Amino acid sequence: LSMTFGTSQCAKCSRYYLLMVIPFALMGVALVAMLFLLNLTVSDGNLNGIIFYANIIRVSDTIFLPVTESNRFAQFLSVFIAWLNLDFGIETCFYDGMDSYAKTWLQFAFPAYIFGLV
Repeated sequence: LSMTFGTSQCAKCSRYYLLMVIPFALMGVALVAMLFLLNLTVSDGNLNGIIFYANIIRVSDTIFLPVTESNRFAQFLSVFIAWLNLDFGIETCFYDGMDSYAKTWLQFAFPAYIFGLV
């Protein structure tokens, strides 16, 4: 069993999930290109407000977004806000045998990659 991103539960995973590195690498390049093309900065403007809002909602998502099976919009919004915080938001495996220590370090890998691209 392996720890999954997006939850604190374990699941049966395979090594084929390592292929997810390719789309995430491409998404990182697209994210940085979008930031440069739209001339967005974190220190001022709308992006600062969006990130602040996403952090507040994510911390207290059980209050603001009570997710139920019938409320698909709340499920979508919860995943979208998780993506704004550079979190998966969905239960996803990465490789077989991942423990919580490796999961914690891997959660810093994508933001560090984005920082490296900038």
